[in-house]
Amino acid sequence: MASVELKNTPRILTIHIQKAKYDAIIRHKNVVLCPSSDQLVCNTNWDNRVISFVDNNRNLQHDLNEELLTSIDLNHHYGSMKLQRFGKKQNSIIFQGSSGLPIESNGSFIYCSYDQFKNFKLILSKMGHVRLEELKNC
Repeated sequence: MASVELKNTPRILTIHIQKAKYDAIIRHKNVVLCPSSDQLVCNTNWDNRVISFVDNNRNLQHDLNEELLTSIDLNHHYGSMKLQRFGKKQNSIIFQGSSGLPIESNGSFIYCSYDQFKNFKLILSKMGHVRLEELKNC
């Protein structure tokens, strides 16, 4: 099961990063991708649930009047994941409505397996492109 989690997590994240990017372009509105336990408040735990939503008032929280675009349960059991950022210190990724590009949101998702079986880094570039690298150590 650990190998399934390791294989599926970067694929699922890549799909939802690309979807959030395209949702921003299609809607011409900023779209936020963040971890959330209640589908409203963005938190710092990337191991459970990830949501994306249209952020009309740009407060980086999913308000009841804002459209929830996706909600995906990751439920990591064999490792933990964090977002290592190069821009602002918030724990979310914001895609611009005008271009779909991440606003000061480039960085890397780092997944570390508890038994050091395998680890990975999913890198998000300034242009919104994603690439996967294997990590030897966490």
